[in-house]
Amino acid sequence: MPQSNDSVTANERLDFEDEPLFSDDQDTAASNSETPWKILVVDDERQVHEVTRLALKNFTFENRTLEIISAYSGQEAQAMLSQHPDTAVLLLDVVMETSQAGLELVKYIRENLHNLFVRIILRTGQPGEVPEISIIKGYDINDYRTKTELTQQKLFSTLVTAIRSYRDIITAEEDRREIASLNEKLQDFNRNLEESVKIRTRELEAKNQQLEAEIQARLKTQEKLQAINKALDLANQELDQLNRQLALAANQDGLTKLANRRRFDEYLEQSWKQAVRDQKALTLMLCDIDYFKQYNDTYGHLQGDHCLQVVAQTIDGAIRRPLDLAARYGGEEFAIILPNTNSEGAMAVAEKLRADLDQQALVHKSSSVSDRITLSIGISTLVPTAELTVPALIAATDTALYQAKKAGRAQIASHQAQPLN
Repeated sequence: MPQSNDSVTANERLDFEDEPLFSDDQDTAASNSETPWKILVVDDERQVHEVTRLALKNFTFENRTLEIISAYSGQEAQAMLSQHPDTAVLLLDVVMETSQAGLELVKYIRENLHNLFVRIILRTGQPGEVPEISIIKGYDINDYRTKTELTQQKLFSTLVTAIRSYRDIITAEEDRREIASLNEKLQDFNRNLEESVKIRTRELEAKNQQLEAEIQARLKTQEKLQAINKALDLANQELDQLNRQLALAANQDGLTKLANRRRFDEYLEQSWKQAVRDQKALTLMLCDIDYFKQYNDTYGHLQGDHCLQVVAQTIDGAIRRPLDLAARYGGEEFAIILPNTNSEGAMAVAEKLRADLDQQALVHKSSSVSDRITLSIGISTLVPTAELTVPALIAATDTALYQAKKAGRAQIASHQAQPLN
């Protein structure tokens, strides 16, 4: 995953250093009048609750703070979830009153409560007892972390990703229910209309002697039906438009109009399968805006949003083939998928991108490498084999990006993918 700033947007404030979470002594406070996000911490160690509360005291996302709820066992967590069904994220220890208490709680949430919305992040201090691959395959969880790897920065980043996912799922569910309700109303209307027509027809058949009156009534009924059909056509057009908007929102980043992370993951998987079939090279690039936090601090978040939009347009303009995809990977980080592209072709795209961005002349007085906005770019190119996987490609590209930053930023670096253990 990205080393820094991979989930920070204009609506988030993350003031922290990347130190181990369980030795962090920060004591900052944040307040907000909006309804807070509910976070349930389930762990039998009281220190974990205290440190988590302390570390997340300064956390805000989309102008909403956190309401942290504590449970010290799986049984207590079940009661808390019943009292707080709108819990957004569950930070869950695996081993508590039993070695499987955390995993049993996961099954209870998904199978008994039928709660598919809450994002479940497992945190364990004993990873050897519960292998990560086994958990991912056997239980419906959304992330897995060992307590020793959770720095405050990683906790913030993981929490932002989980809350964003929860928000998007809830929004999509509300839209789905609204559409279902509208469809049900339309079906009821059609049934009522059909019944009205049947009743009217029977009445007309019983009054054959009043033929002229029947004809006039039938004409009026036809006019009403035409009006109703027009209304139904209008409603169907609105539904089609709403469905198109929902499909676009599900795959597009709202700020930059590039593909979002969901579409990136989906398209990378598709491109990987195609590369396996064709045995052609696949290139992944990660681009990070250098010193973007300082840019926001200097020019403000509105100008920061404008900067992200200009960079996104420049990246999108640097790729020309229909098969290439540019996406917002997270925060000020962007990704480019280049199917059937070798390392020389990838380097040409990267150099063009840097030149195009330099022509934009986005002033950045707070940068330590240039007076303009610059990019650090990591590249990894491979032909898929049985040993290499999509995560291996991502990890190699992330390593290349780290090397570009370590070399002084505003650099292009590449790294060869290796099999993951």
